[in-house]
Amino acid sequence: MKKILVITLLILLAIFQYQLWFSTDGINKIFSLKRVVDEQQIKNNLAQKHNDTVRSSIGALKKGNLAIEEHARLDLGMIKKGEVFYQVVK
Repeated sequence: MKKILVITLLILLAIFQYQLWFSTDGINKIFSLKRVVDEQQIKNNLAQKHNDTVRSSIGALKKGNLAIEEHARLDLGMIKKGEVFYQVVK
């Protein structure tokens, strides 16, 4: 009786080990999902840094005229009255 129980338990252990290592929902799937989660976390961190930069820029634009003037000069190519624009061509 004891021998049959031990053999049965060993067979069950072998079945469970097989499922753990070789089934589609086993260890390979866990490692694959962990890699995907890590890659997504990196993308999320990059997006968060970009969002923080944009929020900072928006806050500066709302608070003062210096940021608006800088944006107009750099991004839109605008100049003040009385200024002379020189374009250097290399």
